[in-house]
Amino acid sequence: MAKKSTGRAYSKAQVEKQRRARGNAIRRAIFVVAVLAVVVLAVVFLVLRGGEGASVGENAIGSAFSPLQNAFSSATKWVRDLFQGWRNYDELEANYQELFLENQQLSLELQSAEEAVAENQRLLSLLDAQSRYEELDPLYARVIARDPGQWFDTFSVNRGTNDGVSVGMAVVTGDGLVGRIYEVGLNYAKVLTIIDSRSAVSCLIERTRDNGVMRGQITATSDSPECYVNYVQNIANIVPGDTLITSGTDSLYPKGLVVGTVTAVSRATDTAGSYVIAMPSVDFQHIEEVLILRTVVETDEEEGLPVVATPTPVPRPTSTPAPSMAADEPETDENIFVFPTAMPESGATIGPVYEELPEDTWAES
Repeated sequence: MAKKSTGRAYSKAQVEKQRRARGNAIRRAIFVVAVLAVVVLAVVFLVLRGGEGASVGENAIGSAFSPLQNAFSSATKWVRDLFQGWRNYDELEANYQELFLENQQLSLELQSAEEAVAENQRLLSLLDAQSRYEELDPLYARVIARDPGQWFDTFSVNRGTNDGVSVGMAVVTGDGLVGRIYEVGLNYAKVLTIIDSRSAVSCLIERTRDNGVMRGQITATSDSPECYVNYVQNIANIVPGDTLITSGTDSLYPKGLVVGTVTAVSRATDTAGSYVIAMPSVDFQHIEEVLILRTVVETDEEEGLPVVATPTPVPRPTSTPAPSMAADEPETDENIFVFPTAMPESGATIGPVYEELPEDTWAES
């Protein structure tokens, strides 16, 4: 026979029910403890928090989460800027091109304005000169061509016989004497300036009224346009700074035109070897507009005056030439100047490039 069990028997359902009851009890206990802990912590924070300052707990939590917040904020900003830069790249490129073109346009306008100001100053100077030389019938002209080099020793202007220009007329600027016309066509004229070595100007010292002849000394390698004034008698009375003006005795230039300023005086004991160095008043590196004085200088046409030979260092003949020989007129080369411009040469009137002055005659006698 089988033995009877003496213990209390439980069914499987009862065991499972008891296990669930114990689990529910544990969860309720944990929940109650958590709620109590939260309440205790809240009370502690409220008690320990003072005035306007943060509590110890708040400081701890804020210090712990602050680096994370900064890192997250920086990363978010970097990503936002990156995508925003990509989105606005085309717009920025278009704005850059527009501003670049606007800058170029403004630069051109600024250069144009500066050129207009400079031209206005030059024209004001010429206008003042035109009022001073009104009785000499001045004519405005622009420089259209010049010889190569840094100096305006010879150049061409846009006036000719159609405007009443003829050979021998004086050319000036607002600063003073430039030179004279030596060749003229229908619509152009060529100017020989006073700094050219083939030019001579009869002038006088404005302060002392002493006469002399100023000759150009310019060459292709010259650093200064200074000229030499010879045949000055009372050279001891001349000092640097004296003004030179045209004397009007050479039948080339009207009297009273400003020529230049004395810069140095030779103190040679021999009067024939003394000279004066003068700086022209005109800037012969920058000439753009000039005035042509169309009034013809009065000349002495008395017959019987001897023709003076050109005082060049050439051997003198041992015998007197026959009257039939044309030895009393200096030879001139009409093609001595060649301009790099396509100017019409037909119908042009060419005068002698170098003319003898009365002072040269006095020096030879």
